[in-house]
Amino acid sequence: MRFLWLFLLLALPCHAAMTITRELIAPEQVVPGQPVRVAVTFWTDGWFNPPPSWPDFPVENGDLLTTAIPNQLMTRREGATTWSGIRMERQLAAWDQGVLRLPAHEITFSAAGKAPVTVQLPPLEKRVAWPKDVQQPDRFLPASRLTLSQQVNIHTTTNVKVLRAGDVIERVVTIRAGDISPVQIPQLLYAIPGSHTQRLTAQNSFITSGRGEVDGAQRIETLRYLPVSAGEIVLPPIKLRWWDTTHLQWHLAELPGSRYTVSAATRAGAESVLKGKTNTPAGIIALFIVLAIAGCATLWFLRHTFRRSFYFVCNQYRRFWKPTALPGQVP
Repeated sequence: MRFLWLFLLLALPCHAAMTITRELIAPEQVVPGQPVRVAVTFWTDGWFNPPPSWPDFPVENGDLLTTAIPNQLMTRREGATTWSGIRMERQLAAWDQGVLRLPAHEITFSAAGKAPVTVQLPPLEKRVAWPKDVQQPDRFLPASRLTLSQQVNIHTTTNVKVLRAGDVIERVVTIRAGDISPVQIPQLLYAIPGSHTQRLTAQNSFITSGRGEVDGAQRIETLRYLPVSAGEIVLPPIKLRWWDTTHLQWHLAELPGSRYTVSAATRAGAESVLKGKTNTPAGIIALFIVLAIAGCATLWFLRHTFRRSFYFVCNQYRRFWKPTALPGQVP
């Protein structure tokens, strides 16, 4: 019986199997810049130790994106064998029309108690083509959905809500798009004649779903207009033409412009901004006065105690430094 158990322990690892599958997840029509997914699944009828990592394989006419996608645990059953798998996904995109191709590639991996296994992955291909009526390929924006919003803030140097030369008009535009990377969203705000501008660094971030999976991208642009003379300043409307990858059609997202009248600068000029204002409440001032009077009264009633303490410290100091004669030790 003992030999039978020993034989089983030695034979079981030898009959374990491992394999890898790879698939390209993409819609029927793919345009340049539209991310698609490649999924690699590691299968075993035992366990992985250490866990597998993303394999390196070449990509032709495209690039693997760095978007983080959570791994998934998979199971399947074939006959009497139960397979456990780890599914890994990455996004890749082609930046020009042609054929996005993953050539055939060999991958070698191993699991606990098993010899290394080499798997031949078949090639995968996907045709990529520009949609009709592309006007600006450098500003081409493919997305599954897109929303455009803006906020205009006016900062004045006086309490009066009158826009004057030297004040600031701040325009903040927010773009939220699905199934896209933040770097693909084009710039929307530009300088206009008749004013100086100050561009703040754009804030790019990913939009994540409930399980932490990346679902899209967001870009926030901020541009400050600084009118230098009296007159009128016009913020132009914003138009963004984008390709709907879900319904395969063009859309035009728009934001309205606005017009502002700029008055002449005040006589005090820019120095008026430097004037400090203190609005200290009367209760705080009264509290400081009461504390000051209480402190003076305390010092007056304890003046004798402070004087005796001062004399005591002086006497101790003199006694410490006063030389003491030692009889019989001085010649």
